[in-house]
Amino acid sequence: MGIVDVQKKILGWTIGACCAGAFLFAPAAAAQEQSGDWRLTGADAGQTGWQKGEIDLTPENTGAKFKFLWKIKLGQPSKEARSFSEPLLAGRLINAQGFKDIVYWSSADTLYAVDSELGSMVWTKEFKSSSRPAPGCAVSSLPILMEPPMVINFNARRRRVPGAARPPEAPPAAPNERRLGVAPGGGYFRLKGIYVLTPDGMLHEQVMTTGADFAPPVKFLPAADASASGLNFEDKMIYTATGHGCGGVPNGLWAINLASPDYTVASYPSRQVRPLALSGPAITPDGNSIVVTGAGTSDSSSGVYAGSVVSVTKDMKLADWYTPAGRMASYESVSPATFAYKEKQLVVAPGKDGSLALLDAASLGGADHHTPLFETPPVAKPGEKHGWDGFAIWQDKEGTFWAFASISTGITLHDSAAKLNGPTAHGGVVAFKIAETDGQFALNPVWVSEDMVNPAPPRIANGVVIALSGGNPSTHARLFVLNAATGAELYSSKDEIPSYADRSGVSVGDSHAFFTDHDNVLYSFGLGLEH
Repeated sequence: MGIVDVQKKILGWTIGACCAGAFLFAPAAAAQEQSGDWRLTGADAGQTGWQKGEIDLTPENTGAKFKFLWKIKLGQPSKEARSFSEPLLAGRLINAQGFKDIVYWSSADTLYAVDSELGSMVWTKEFKSSSRPAPGCAVSSLPILMEPPMVINFNARRRRVPGAARPPEAPPAAPNERRLGVAPGGGYFRLKGIYVLTPDGMLHEQVMTTGADFAPPVKFLPAADASASGLNFEDKMIYTATGHGCGGVPNGLWAINLASPDYTVASYPSRQVRPLALSGPAITPDGNSIVVTGAGTSDSSSGVYAGSVVSVTKDMKLADWYTPAGRMASYESVSPATFAYKEKQLVVAPGKDGSLALLDAASLGGADHHTPLFETPPVAKPGEKHGWDGFAIWQDKEGTFWAFASISTGITLHDSAAKLNGPTAHGGVVAFKIAETDGQFALNPVWVSEDMVNPAPPRIANGVVIALSGGNPSTHARLFVLNAATGAELYSSKDEIPSYADRSGVSVGDSHAFFTDHDNVLYSFGLGLEH
């Protein structure tokens, strides 16, 4: 990013401050795209991994300008567990030091806020806990999210009658009277916070610029040490998942309604079947949770289906399910993605052993619950165990939709027309074009990346794919930037990252990519500012 670009960015901040100060606190949806915020795991409620606000990263400039920018150590890593984590990004905030783009990340007991340009600490917030989780139930990272900004229709505002007095505004509520999800002072533009789910089952909201408590926390999960997986948000509802029976909390999905007077919590118990939702459930626009379930015994009388893709309504009732006509592969975790396609809401998820399926969210498996819109031939070796797989969705400038899949075991597409970049014994990223002819869908493979060890779910921004090969204790992590259309390598971090990145998601915003490694080091790669 050159001097002119920096001046444009500063000018944009200044205009925002002078003309619409509220955009510094709770920007409208368009402003979110301009600043490139990353408020939810996977970029949005559907976990598409698509950063729609990126304008500076391009296939043409990434190879020459993309680079390591900074890193910062954030506390000591947990020795008891390693759970999923992904940094979040909020731009155009203002505090006592001026304008800030802030990266947020959480350890097992602390929320960190880091200046995204300088890599310096802005604030920390510790959440003390006296709980002692059972073996296998500790978390190394607290689930966090930021509420996406509301979409505001200024044309719908009531016109003032000439000469009429301005309606009185309610005074700001006292801190102990505030409610989660409601800003002090009311008004059209409201300062939103960052939500944190702590091991005691309480949901907190912290002020984004200072880390201070925004409102008293509320009870979300029924008991401590439930080992919750991820958070997601849609229409004033926050969702999470629980597994392993930790803390005596049943396996299943949970939703809390921030708009209800008493913060109503609903749950969908999956009994002995574990939701494989390491990063939380994917959410459709109508509030349905989409998750993949693990092995176990299905029980139709209680609405539990093992080895399936399950849809659950916002009030936590089973809506639909898809069970492949053949055993689903063994996954430790896999995160489906859901997205709007013309008049449909589609889902990309695992199919039968080693294949991928394209589903209609309104009828996941058709009338018999076994029939997808399309199922690929095996993409991964049948019978192999998968550590953590995920997806990303993108629509190119010509209007074609693409699906990208990270595969954490050997890839078997050698007989297809896809462009290969060498053997992929450990895994990698596979790109598909989504085709539709006379109502018939297909996932057509286009390219396969080079070999990657424990790849994180891919991210897509402005025609480039950001892919993190997480590595393992004997192999360090590597960050790749690939041409989304061809799979050509535009950048590789090579040996820049000395450690491995275990279950670390990547966030993308403002021409940067952020992630943490196994040692709790937060990294920033991207296009640097010229100061």
